[in-house]
Amino acid sequence: MKQVPWNRRIYDEFLKIAILTDFEKEVFRTRILCGMTITQQSYYLHCSKSSIDRAIRKIKEKYDEVQPLSDILPKRRMSEKEKYMDEKMEH
Repeated sequence: MKQVPWNRRIYDEFLKIAILTDFEKEVFRTRILCGMTITQQSYYLHCSKSSIDRAIRKIKEKYDEVQPLSDILPKRRMSEKEKYMDEKMEH
């Protein structure tokens, strides 16, 4: 989820317009606000790592669906190479 430069404004906007399940909200919160790893999340949320992976994948899909609807949400970067190319272009 490092593909978006998360801050409180972007976080709140995404939660406002995305329709996340309670589990997805908790995975999102513990990942973004608490900085937990997938392993830590699985212990904290009492579920498997694959459940966390599925939730993260679904959250990313939902982000991609709602991002065009908001002026606040930045486009999600798809790879480190894309980030490198953007930074290179700025200099």
